[in-house]
Amino acid sequence: MNTCLVCGHQRAEGAVKCPQCGSFYSKIAELIAEQEALEEMQTFRGRYKKILNSGDIKQALLDELKSAKAELTPQGKFALFVIFVFVFALIVSVL
Repeated sequence: MNTCLVCGHQRAEGAVKCPQCGSFYSKIAELIAEQEALEEMQTFRGRYKKILNSGDIKQALLDELKSAKAELTPQGKFALFVIFVFVFALIVSVL
């Protein structure tokens, strides 16, 4: 982390204490904050923010869909196929 966890002041490399608020930098707090940020990026909200904050939203969305498709198991792909077939059958039967 390059900022103080208490006040957000930019942290100098190798500094032990924040010059603005006087709080000591904790390695454990930094590791927890990094882990929370990593977990946030794995949630739907984190992925949504990542797409919206990118410069090219269309490309970011395509990249995210590709990564989601790559993470699917064969059972997941089959389940999605069955859902699409069921929805298609419902639409055709209504028309």
